[in-house]
Order: sequence, then C-alpha cells, then structure tokens
Amino acid sequence: MWIVLALLAASASAGTSLLLKRAVSLAGVVVSTVAFRIVAGVFLALSCLHAAGWHALTPTYWRATAVVIPNEIGGMLCLSLALSLGDVSVVQPIMGFIPLFTMIGGAFFLHELPSPIAIVGILLIVTGLYFVGLRRGGSAWEPLRAFATQRASWYGLLAALFWTVTSLTHKVGIGQVGPMPWATTLTLGSGLALALVLPFVARSVGGLGLPTAGDAFPWLLVVVATSVCFAVQQFGLHNALRLSQAGYVMALVSSSILIATTVGVLVLRERGGSYRITGALLVSSGVALIARFG
Repeated sequence: MWIVLALLAASASAGTSLLLKRAVSLAGVVVSTVAFRIVAGVFLALSCLHAAGWHALTPTYWRATAVVIPNEIGGMLCLSLALSLGDVSVVQPIMGFIPLFTMIGGAFFLHELPSPIAIVGILLIVTGLYFVGLRRGGSAWEPLRAFATQRASWYGLLAALFWTVTSLTHKVGIGQVGPMPWATTLTLGSGLALALVLPFVARSVGGLGLPTAGDAFPWLLVVVATSVCFAVQQFGLHNALRLSQAGYVMALVSSSILIATTVGVLVLRERGGSYRITGALLVSSGVALIARFG
C-alpha cells in the first residue's frame, strides 16, 4: 500500500513543480509560494479537523515543528527560485539527491544502513544527474561546471538539502499526531510563517511581486491547481511514511523526476531532450532499486 501512496505523491509532486513554474512566471516567487501553501494548508486542515492527534500536542511535536518549518520554507523558496531561473527538466532531476542524502542521514542519525543493491541505486542516481547536464558537442566536465556557474542548479541542490532535513524529521511528527495533522502543520505553518516576511521581501526588492491586472485571474487558477496537487502530494507522502522507512519512501517519490522531465521536454519544449530524458530514466531506475531492494 505504501508504494501506491508514494507513487501518488510522485505524480502530484511533478504536477506541483510544473504548475509552480507557471505561477512564478505570472507573479513573484515568494507571493506565489505563500499563496499556494496557505490554500493547500486549508484543504489539508479541512480533512483532519477532528483528528485525535490535535488533542495531545507534546513537546516533541513542537520541537519537530520548529525544525521542519524553517527547512520546509527554505526548500520551497529555493525550488521556486530554481524554477524561475531554469528549465523544469534541469531542476527536477536535482531532487534525486534527496533519497541519496536521506539514506546517508538515516545511516548517521537513524542507524539505517543501505543494502548493496541500494548502493547500486545510488550510483545510478549520480550517473543520471550527470547525464542531465550533458549537451551534444559539449565538454565532459560541463555538468560539474554548471553547479559552479548556474544559479538554478545551486538553488535546486539547496532545496534538496533542506528537504533532506524535513524527510528525516517527518517520522517524528507523524508519530506524534498522525500523517494528516502533521501534513497540515507542515503546509499551513510554513505558508503562514513565510507570509510574515512578505513586508521585508517587498522592502528589499521594491514590491510584493503581485500579478498584473491582466494576469491576476490566470495566476489564481494556477495557484489553486498547484494547491490541489500539493495537498495530494502531502497526503500520499505522509501516509506512505507512516507505513515504511523514510529513505525508501523518498526514493520512490523521486520518480516524479521522470514525469516532470518528460513533460518539460515534450510539452514545454525545453531543450536537450535526449540527454535529459536518459538522465531522468537512470535516476528513476536508481530510486526504484532503492525502493524495491533497499
């Protein structure tokens, strides 16, 4: 059952990334992030208003919340910035680092050691990420240079680091209040916390980045669609985490890489299709090995 839930989260995650790229093209990164997080948080809250976990909020729950929300905000902002600066099919495969980092973090902090086949999966992920950066006629070192010269790649990597911390913390929160209340805490809490800094963002960049009058309605539609995808993603992710190990779940959820990259190349007409799809297939093969045999 956890595999079905993780695949549901993967599909919704790809939808979130694709729709968010459209949202940040119509309005500012921060205001778009705040909007869809709060709307998704309301959707999730309505689904668990009467959950028993809300009646017994422990100090452990509050500590987990204090760790998760800043890292969730950092991850979402970095992903939004990466999508505003680069192609979906370049940014999304970088998220393949999350199961790699989660497995390393699990070994250090949760004493979960990867199996030999899971190590093969990790190597496939690294190889796939290398293929994503290759271009016909380009230097073999180009993917490594991209991390030194392209801000979108760095923002994507920072998002992966932030979300590794949240992945390792999710099981604590879920154990305290259950999957849906924890998903609500994460989504609505991060949206409201980020909303508090909007005045400072407006002051530093000269405005909130609100959509123009002509783009307001299309932006609202995209925000609602993004919110629905994100709420579904959180439902699948946190219920899967309740049933299986964090490293395995995050590995399977990363199959969203294949979906988002394929759509980016075939539908959005992003360049470099053959190398990027090959890279996405390798990454997805790696995460599948981790999920199946790890």
